Amino acid sequence: MLATAALLLLLLPATARGDFLGANLNTLGAVNLGYAAPAGTQVYFRERVGDRLKTLGVARSTARTPPSAILLEAVKWRCDRTVRRFQATAIAPNGARSEDSYDVRTPSCENRFELSAPRRVALGARVRVRVKDGWKNGGTKPRLCFTAPRGRRACRGLAFPRAVDIASRQFRATKRGLWRVELRFDGHRERAAIAVGGARPVSAAPLPRVLTTGDSTVWGIDAYLGDRLAETATVRSDVHPGTGVSKDLEWLTRAAGQAKRYRPRTTIISLGALEGHPMRTPEGATRECCDALWAAEYSRRARLMMKSYLRKGRGHVLWLASPAPRTPQLAVVTSIVNAAISHAAEGLAGVRILRLDLLLTPNGYQESLRYRGQTVRVRQTDGVHLTVAGTAIAAEAIEKALRAPPGWISGGS
Repeated sequence: MLATAALLLLLLPATARGDFLGANLNTLGAVNLGYAAPAGTQVYFRERVGDRLKTLGVARSTARTPPSAILLEAVKWRCDRTVRRFQATAIAPNGARSEDSYDVRTPSCENRFELSAPRRVALGARVRVRVKDGWKNGGTKPRLCFTAPRGRRACRGLAFPRAVDIASRQFRATKRGLWRVELRFDGHRERAAIAVGGARPVSAAPLPRVLTTGDSTVWGIDAYLGDRLAETATVRSDVHPGTGVSKDLEWLTRAAGQAKRYRPRTTIISLGALEGHPMRTPEGATRECCDALWAAEYSRRARLMMKSYLRKGRGHVLWLASPAPRTPQLAVVTSIVNAAISHAAEGLAGVRILRLDLLLTPNGYQESLRYRGQTVRVRQTDGVHLTVAGTAIAAEAIEKALRAPPGWISGGS
């Protein structure tokens, strides 16, 4: 719990204006909330559901850095409501009141469940089919269906109590041929086929794997892409909030580890919310932000990460240039970082830089922009993160880039 709270605090930068609300999705299956405010401030957290406000809890701001009130696991992710809108009212020790709102897009149930079944079994064998709930937060009862060759479909509910993440069903394979297994939940389907008694198993070409990774700026984008690319790719998210290329050397080893673990055809990466730290070069020199030598060290690290994700020519990288933040000091760092990653990508076949900065902040920081004839608010009040609308616009641009020639989400692995 303390580690989760610490991660949330990293998303509440002291450079943002005044008191403000923030959200954290790093607890699988839940949303954590935090409100940056002076120590001793009483904060009332609520969620807007339609026209009403639902009270979630109350917390008092403690003397952390920055001072913040934390409400862990404020709500659970839901299959039927992925856009969550939160509000908070804060009352400081001197009686001063402040309010803020924050919206976030949580993952849908598209990739929530994993269906596991043997490809082939002997006639008469007892077959076990396993279903794993990736969220581990219960509150759902999908239906598991079995269809025998030339037989009728038989379905039963599969209960997942809270904290139970694996359930299974068994059946006797009494008929030779291809048995169909289907998991149904909230309009989604997971399917498998089991060859019984020497029948020929079904072999489906695996979908290409897409990895979404980076710091908290990739939250929401990964959820949208999981839905948008569901029919053409398997999307996996691996987010590390509060981290940065300049903050430590961990991203160099993390990138290599992710490439080995996920073997992605395409890696989508977004970093930049907490850059600007001094960096130590391999020669032992320390580079202070943000002169040419600092930018060169940033490029060196980013290029090593890109090479890891390229997987010796078997992968591709789509690196997202960060939109300009509100704070002028951070905006300067972000501009230098964006130039550094562009320099890092030079000469690397299979690496693209997607200029979200030009899409969302073409003339510097802005909270809203005109999009398809409407004025759309794209930035949260912290001046760094995107709203749900902003992440949707970014996800659409990413999908378009992935489908453009040479088509990074088609074929192969």
